[in-house]
Amino acid sequence: MKNIIALPVLLSAAIVAVFLIEVILPGNLTWLGIRPRSISGLPGILVSPFLHASLKHLLANIVPLLIMGCLVSALAPALFATRTVALVLFSGALTWLISSSGVVVGASGLVFAYWSFLITNGFLRKSIKDVGIALLTFLIYGALIFGLFKFQYGVSWAGHFSGVVAGIFLAYLQRSSRNTK
Repeated sequence: MKNIIALPVLLSAAIVAVFLIEVILPGNLTWLGIRPRSISGLPGILVSPFLHASLKHLLANIVPLLIMGCLVSALAPALFATRTVALVLFSGALTWLISSSGVVVGASGLVFAYWSFLITNGFLRKSIKDVGIALLTFLIYGALIFGLFKFQYGVSWAGHFSGVVAGIFLAYLQRSSRNTK
């Protein structure tokens, strides 16, 4: 159990620590987020999951990130970091490519990537463990699907959509590989 939760807890703690640093120190780090189709905005792909515009924004992401992170880790603890980096890179790059103007910050792209990865993985692999985790994910976070249809100022539809695409893509890539368990 310790192996399953260690890295998701560490990732969540790092995100909270960055938010606290931003609250304590003067200035605002959100300018470091993804700036679509701008070369200077490319580093934001790696940084944006750690940046949040408000406490409400952070809280909306951190609990599902931690829970679904633990579920991703439960599939294969040794692959958690690799899967997380792949999902951050792919969802961030797609967000960079398709998002409208502005700066995109927050871990919701990764949240949606975990969500779609877990559900797609269960359908593709069909083992009892994978299907069970997919069903649990859908039961707890099935309402995330409505986040794809949330067209609201200040909410990155492109980040949510990119996360879903990244999760499905990664699950598809790893569907038959024996080295992903």
